[in-house]
Amino acid sequence: MKRIKILFAVIIITINAQAKSFDEILHEIAANNPILASSVAQNEAEVNTLKSENNLPDPAIDFEHKWGKEGRKWGVGVSQSIEWPGVYSTRNEAIKSASQAIEFLNKANYLDKLVEVKLLLIDIINVRKQLALVNQLDAQMNSLTLKYQHGLKHGEVTKLDINKLKIEKIAISREIKSLNNQLEMLKASLINENGGNDISLIISSLNNYPNEIILPEEKYEELLREFDPQIAQYRSMAKTYELNAKVIKMSKHPGFSLGYKLENELGNYFNGFSIGISVPVFSQKHKSDAISASQKALTLQNKAFEIERLAQLKAQRSNAIALYQEMEEYRPTLECHDNLTLLKKALDGGQISLITYIQEVNFFLEAQQNYLNVEYRYFQILATLNKYALLDK
Repeated sequence: MKRIKILFAVIIITINAQAKSFDEILHEIAANNPILASSVAQNEAEVNTLKSENNLPDPAIDFEHKWGKEGRKWGVGVSQSIEWPGVYSTRNEAIKSASQAIEFLNKANYLDKLVEVKLLLIDIINVRKQLALVNQLDAQMNSLTLKYQHGLKHGEVTKLDINKLKIEKIAISREIKSLNNQLEMLKASLINENGGNDISLIISSLNNYPNEIILPEEKYEELLREFDPQIAQYRSMAKTYELNAKVIKMSKHPGFSLGYKLENELGNYFNGFSIGISVPVFSQKHKSDAISASQKALTLQNKAFEIERLAQLKAQRSNAIALYQEMEEYRPTLECHDNLTLLKKALDGGQISLITYIQEVNFFLEAQQNYLNVEYRYFQILATLNKYALLDK
């Protein structure tokens, strides 16, 4: 009974894993990623550091003690410095804008990680498809070898035919080992991305590429300007610089210090208030120029990034279209017909010789691998081309 319960639990877990969409798996892995979590924590620390910059300075406590021929006197006081009214509220707005920029940076890092993981999953799907193809050929060669070994005993085939099959088997085994080694390395990378958590259910679900399409060129331009977190970060930083410039302008006004003092002079007590004024003659020098230069540099960076990204999107889309057209040329011949089975029937029927069969098998194997490589490159490009769709999940 216990075994049955365990079996049902495994089935339920497997069904749940298979029910997850490709993008759901991506977000799950990103949520487990330790590097991404570390980056978020570090950026959060930066936000708190920014907030601390708008704190009031610590109160100052002073004490004095004097003595002379007539006796002693002492005094104690406490004071608090404040900047020009309005500086704190404006600086608070600048900090909020800078915090938003950091949030967009987190979003940009998250999106980059989603694409990175997606490319890793696509790598795994590609290797698994390649393995499935070569394993199919290996199984057919194993069946053929058994048949020819039986034929050798009855004098129907020669030892030379057996040796041809053995040589072909060695090449196939080498390819399988190479693909399995690639798959193990990719699994290790996925475990690392998934925070060390088990990936067996994820791997078992990676049989086909995600269902994606190529969008119109103007749509990619629209998505870039509306959803790219890097551009949003540039906008927030530009606003931050603008507000910081206002803070510096307001900080050129005098600051104040208010305090209370208690003094004892020869047994007589005196108490009262103290007021001080600080005139920022030197402290704000060149700061406005620095802010202006930084804002100008940011504007140029934003423009350069947008131009570069638009050029990338256009090139990627053109490349994706070319690869899709090539896939469509391959598809009718390779997907609609099982060429290996047709070749096997031709061999069994005596229409072709064993050496011709092996040559033709290698020809179609290479063609199928070329098709898989084109398909792989197509979905690699789509992973980066359609990256903004990941933000809606």
